[in-house]
Amino acid sequence: MHAARAGVEFADTFDATVTVVVAANDELSLSEAERIAAEVSEMGAGSQRTVQTQVVEDTARRAILEVADDRDVDVVVMGRRGHTGIQDRLLGSVTERVLRSGDYPVLTVPRDATVGGYEDVLVPTDGSDASRAAIRPGTSIAMRYDAVLHLLSVVDVSREGGVFNAGGVDQAFVERLKADAREDLNVFEAGCEEAVSIQGADDGVDEEATAELDVETMVRTGTPSTEIAAYVEEASLDMVVIASRGESSLAGQLLGSTTSRLLRIVDEPTLVVVPN
Repeated sequence: MHAARAGVEFADTFDATVTVVVAANDELSLSEAERIAAEVSEMGAGSQRTVQTQVVEDTARRAILEVADDRDVDVVVMGRRGHTGIQDRLLGSVTERVLRSGDYPVLTVPRDATVGGYEDVLVPTDGSDASRAAIRPGTSIAMRYDAVLHLLSVVDVSREGGVFNAGGVDQAFVERLKADAREDLNVFEAGCEEAVSIQGADDGVDEEATAELDVETMVRTGTPSTEIAAYVEEASLDMVVIASRGESSLAGQLLGSTTSRLLRIVDEPTLVVVPN
């Protein structure tokens, strides 16, 4: 229900329509599903946002993806518990199953996360083309909420050092990696500036107004998911927008390992975007 409130608020900010889907099955009776749908529908009354409801008799994952396909949605908003137990590490939740489908951007909202009023939005990058998929939605969200856009690149020294890391890597090697990351981050920032101009034109905002978007950049070293989470906490960020590359391993499946780990340790709303 907290995620539903976040979804209605998000749609209101972007002037979007809202469709609430509730699955009726062995775990949730039809009458209970209809009651929940009606309750969420009332959330749109305060914002004068039209909220459509659809109760589907099926598993939750299939119901969500079926409605998403039928309505060609732009984003799916779902709840998550935050820190999960070891039993949930692969496919222990409906949210993770939908994330692993890789069909739509999914905004995951922890039960205690702040809804709306996002003032600081983080878009991490690993320098890959795939990570650029987060640029457009990240800048769009920052513009709509008049938020600071934080761009973060994490250098995984252990991974980059490979077999040569057994005895440690020298500082010069680390500095070269950080310099490369800084160059990649500059390119990423330029992509954000371009996206701001495009979004501003689409919204009828002049260039002077779009130029006021505040951007902060940072390069850190360490394990990507750990360092992203640490930066979110240290900088008191409100939202993360991350592109997730699918992996062929069982652990990764269609949800990138960094994103999968991040969702388990970050307690802020996180929008997961799958590159085309």
